[in-house]
Amino acid sequence: MRITSNMMHNEVVFNMQRSVQRFMELQTSMSSGRRINKPSDDPLGTLRDLDYRTELSRIEQYRRNLSKAHSWMTSYDTTLSDVTDLLSETKEIALAMANDTVDSDLRTESASQVKSILDRLVQLTKTQLEGRYMFSGFKTGTSPLALSSNGAEYLGDEGKIQFEIESSIRQVVNTTGAEVFLKSLAVLGSDADINIGVSGGTLLADLNNGNGVDLSDGRFIIRDLNLDGTPPQSKYSTVEFNLAPPVTTMGEAVTRLNNELVAAGMNTTISFSLSDDGNSFFIDTTASGQISTVTKIARLREGNGIDLTQGKIYVTDGAGINVEVDLSSAESVGDIITEFNTQMAAAGVANVTMDVNAAGTGFVINDTNGVPLGLSIQNASADDNTAANLGIQGSVGASLVGEDLNPEPSFEIVEISNTTAADLGILGTYTNDSSGGDLDPALVADSRLADIRNGLGTDGDEFTIWQGDQALTVDLSDPALITVQDLLDYINNSSLDVTASINRSTRAIQIENDDPYKSLIIREEGDQRTARDMGLFGSSDMIGTMLALINTLENDDQEGVELLLGCIDDATTHAINRRASVGSTSMQLEATDSRLVDLNLTFTSMLSEVEDADLAKVITDLATYENSYQAALMAVGKIIQPSLLNFLR
Repeated sequence: MRITSNMMHNEVVFNMQRSVQRFMELQTSMSSGRRINKPSDDPLGTLRDLDYRTELSRIEQYRRNLSKAHSWMTSYDTTLSDVTDLLSETKEIALAMANDTVDSDLRTESASQVKSILDRLVQLTKTQLEGRYMFSGFKTGTSPLALSSNGAEYLGDEGKIQFEIESSIRQVVNTTGAEVFLKSLAVLGSDADINIGVSGGTLLADLNNGNGVDLSDGRFIIRDLNLDGTPPQSKYSTVEFNLAPPVTTMGEAVTRLNNELVAAGMNTTISFSLSDDGNSFFIDTTASGQISTVTKIARLREGNGIDLTQGKIYVTDGAGINVEVDLSSAESVGDIITEFNTQMAAAGVANVTMDVNAAGTGFVINDTNGVPLGLSIQNASADDNTAANLGIQGSVGASLVGEDLNPEPSFEIVEISNTTAADLGILGTYTNDSSGGDLDPALVADSRLADIRNGLGTDGDEFTIWQGDQALTVDLSDPALITVQDLLDYINNSSLDVTASINRSTRAIQIENDDPYKSLIIREEGDQRTARDMGLFGSSDMIGTMLALINTLENDDQEGVELLLGCIDDATTHAINRRASVGSTSMQLEATDSRLVDLNLTFTSMLSEVEDADLAKVITDLATYENSYQAALMAVGKIIQPSLLNFLR
């Protein structure tokens, strides 16, 4: 094939243009610093480049969201710190005003101080960020709280403002005024005990806080500790609650106890009834005047006992018989009898013995010798009155009947098996009229309101339940309110959104706020104390507590201020916990931001590996191509000599 000058010219131009193009690409790469300047430079690399840039864009958006979220957290932290400080200031005032030495003028002045604190607290609820109310949920253009003299109401909603801080992860950044300022921190009455009393109709099953009385065996013994000796002096009664007819109420229990005592011949010395304190059995004891060998020396002479520190008596006939009997170690009547008889026999004095007299009221000394020995019983010394105190001082003759020793009553109630007596609160020893243990009956729907406070009822009639600006006055003197269930129905059927019920311990009534948007306050009417007697006085939330405190201070109510200290503590703890939650969220946000920074660096590095040029190599290649280009130009100039025709074309 013939190679023409034109063909040679075209080939040279083509190669020169390609060389120039490559040279220009290297210049562009060097000036931009990038290996990929257009998709055709590296199609696969371009796809990876786009993916990395998309991910970096997302990371930057997440970090912008985190910055906004952190601003919310910072604002909440500052606000809640101020709330905590205000509550601490309130606590200091309340502690000072709970002192009974403070006068009414100072409490009135303190009420003004608490009002000022409440105003500042309400102002904090209106905190804004970027022109939006922070405590109103989604209603960021609405002030969150409406306050009246008797309550508060939340005007926002439960909306949760969220920011996406990572892929598919959204962080809630707001808290509502209802959650912070009106959240129920306690159920009023949940820990109260109104001490429901017992009556004849009280069921045994309701005693001991609803655990009842163990009647599976139901037997116990009532024993006269002064007469528990050899019959006929023995006096005890076995009480059996498990026999028909069944014993189910307190009234039936009293009847069964007293009937058993009658059967045992003990009813003149001990009997049972319901106590005046309204929460137990009453054990009525009467001295019988009788003793036995088991009667304790300490019980004689109406419980004053006999001092046997020296404890000696002198037995003499004025001639050859002179016996000093030492009774100082004796603890019971039987011990005295044994010591006397033993020491007289050891001294050789026969047929002279001591015993309990026929009436069972004191000692008797008998001389059964055919001819009485003419003995007399004397005190052993001028400062030892043992013989006189034992009632046996004097001439014996054939028989010396001692004086009445008048023991105090002493009864013991012991189980045979199980815990029936203990469950009835009567297990133990009784030396005088006594009340048994508190039977602590459970509060049930049928319990009578008149039986609270162990049958004393309430000290007053009315109390008021405030929910927001709505009120319900409860008048316990209303004839329709007889039982606990009547009161529960009256409250639950009212217009208030609350639930009244018997608390978990079955000791009192509790009232729970079912409206999270309104405060709940229960306070007295006038100078009454009905709400306190019912264990319901106070407030369940922060704002309600502040309003209740102002009311008690204005009424010079020292006890009320003291009762509200616990509510203030609950509110303070709640504010601290909310701030701690905000702090925890802030730490999570910071950790997420740190992770995103690391991720940003990783993707930036990966992007650089894909699109950035190796400048050292580019510079070297550029120099090489430039030299090649210059050499090519020189070669072409020698190979292709231009003619006049080239210039004319």
